[in-house]
Amino acid sequence: MKKAANIILCMAFVFSSVLLIEAQKIKIEDGVEVIYNNSKPKPPKGTPSKLALEEVMTIGDTDDPELSFSGMDLPFVVNDSGLIYALDMGAGCVKVFDDSGQLVNKFGKKGQGPGEFNMPSGIQITPEGNLMIEDVTNRRLSYYSFQGEHIEDISTATKLAMVRVLISKQGLMFGMQMGMPADAGEGKLFYEFNMLDKELNTLFTLAKIEFPIPIPGSGNKMNIMDMTAPYQFDSKGNILFARNKDYEIKVFNSEGKNIRTIKKDYKPLKITQEDIDEMLERIPSNAGGINTREMFEFPDYFPPVQNFVLDEQDRIYVRTYVKGKNEGEYVVDIFDAKGIFISQLVTKADFRIWKNNKVYSVEENTDGYRILKIYQAAWEK
Repeated sequence: MKKAANIILCMAFVFSSVLLIEAQKIKIEDGVEVIYNNSKPKPPKGTPSKLALEEVMTIGDTDDPELSFSGMDLPFVVNDSGLIYALDMGAGCVKVFDDSGQLVNKFGKKGQGPGEFNMPSGIQITPEGNLMIEDVTNRRLSYYSFQGEHIEDISTATKLAMVRVLISKQGLMFGMQMGMPADAGEGKLFYEFNMLDKELNTLFTLAKIEFPIPIPGSGNKMNIMDMTAPYQFDSKGNILFARNKDYEIKVFNSEGKNIRTIKKDYKPLKITQEDIDEMLERIPSNAGGINTREMFEFPDYFPPVQNFVLDEQDRIYVRTYVKGKNEGEYVVDIFDAKGIFISQLVTKADFRIWKNNKVYSVEENTDGYRILKIYQAAWEK
């Protein structure tokens, strides 16, 4: 009788544990912790699950070229003093705004010499408290003080191309490197997603994507969606990486070991001709005399993830391709630091940075130009 009672108690404990995680399942598979979230998961009880955003400031929504931004994107960082360093990719300079949105400094200009940029495409804050700016065409990483003083340039000439470089608080780098396969013959390139040390030596590779060189008129085209592989560092220096074939984010430590995998059930979303036309509108139609729009092709379905970002508690905000009711809105899935779903949000905001309970978002104004919006964020139960 006692044995039967113990069995019943054990079963009750197991059953209650399953109820606690509700729509989530946590398993250990081949030594890796795997978090399963179904398509409509419920947050754990007692977890703050409502995110309130209050817009507090907009920067760049003006016709004044000194205060606005040009280019395909708007890379920026925010330091501990609240200063915003935004890359004006079109003008080839860095514009510095204070926490009230006032322009307080500007440095850099178009060119190839020290203190100049040709195609600045990314900006990061180093652990030493400086700025690192990637300059694709000049093939270098340029370092500046917060005051805009040029410190040094590190050449990336040994790489065919290196873009989307991130720096962890621990000083490691992660980025995309382009190369040409030695055994694939002419007409092919590849992207590798590599962890790098401070000297830009590759420590390990997480993925490699081969694609034909998309030369207009050759018939070779690049699958534009195949290049979307979002990644971010967490506060511990782990790299979160989404290869984007499935709704899956893998977490790797600084040695390249997969320590956690976050999954969510996902129904593939078909790409319509309207979607394709909208994406092509964002691509320059004539760059250097080349019709760039002839270089790309599109798959039948969107990837599960557009991008994701982490806040200061390592919560993960995943922007999907699922649209909201209003133009420009997308569904954002939110997971805790463990990878358990806690909330969902429909918003126009494209989250880039979370700092001191503020959310910094890149959006478009009515004329289609990139602007920076800042929101006050508050979690509620």
